[in-house]
Amino acid sequence: MVVDVATAFGSLHVSFEHAKLIEPDESHNLFGAGFILLGSLLVAEAVAGGVWHRSLARTLIFPGTLVALGLGMLAVTAVEPNARLAHLAMGTPLAIGGWAEARVRLAGMKRQYADMFIVPGLLFAALETAAFHLDGTANAGNFATHAAIVVAGVVIAGLRLYQSGEPTSVRRSLVVSAVVMIVGLVLFVDSLFQTSAT
Repeated sequence: MVVDVATAFGSLHVSFEHAKLIEPDESHNLFGAGFILLGSLLVAEAVAGGVWHRSLARTLIFPGTLVALGLGMLAVTAVEPNARLAHLAMGTPLAIGGWAEARVRLAGMKRQYADMFIVPGLLFAALETAAFHLDGTANAGNFATHAAIVVAGVVIAGLRLYQSGEPTSVRRSLVVSAVVMIVGLVLFVDSLFQTSAT
C-alpha cells in the first residue's frame, strides 16, 4: 500500500503551505526563552525543595528541557550551513548534560559522575562560542553578547561545582539559576544584532 504523505497530512488538516524555517534572530529568541525557562525551573525547584521531586514529571522537566534545547541546537545544524560545527558543538553537550542530570535525579548516577559530563560540556560550549562566534571588532554588539555567553558558560561550570558541594542549598541554586537566565537575556539582546545584520 502506497500512502500519499500530502494527502495524509491534508486529512489531518495540517498544511505546510506557509511553513518556513525560522530566521537566526528568531532562533536566538527561542533559545533565549528556553534558557529563561531553565532558570525559572531551577528557581521553582530550589524554592519548593523536596516537594518538587515527589512528581516524576517535575523531577524530569529540567533535564528534559536541557535535552530538548540540545536536540534543537542539533536540528539547527541541518538548516544552518555556515555554523554547523558550532551548533553541533553546543547542542551535543546540552543534550548529554540533560541526560546526565536526569540520571542523577533518578538515582542512577552520582552527581560527581554527572559533573564529569556537565562541567566539561559547559566549558567546551564556552570554548566553542569563543572560537566560532567571537569575530568582528571588540566594540561590536554581537561580539559583546557572544563574549558574555562565553563568560557565562565558564561561570555556570564553576557554579555547578560550587553547587555540588551542597546540592540542596537554596542560595547556591538561585545563583546558578540567575546566571542561566542571564544567558537567556543575552540571547534576546544578540537577536537584536542578528536582526540589524540582515
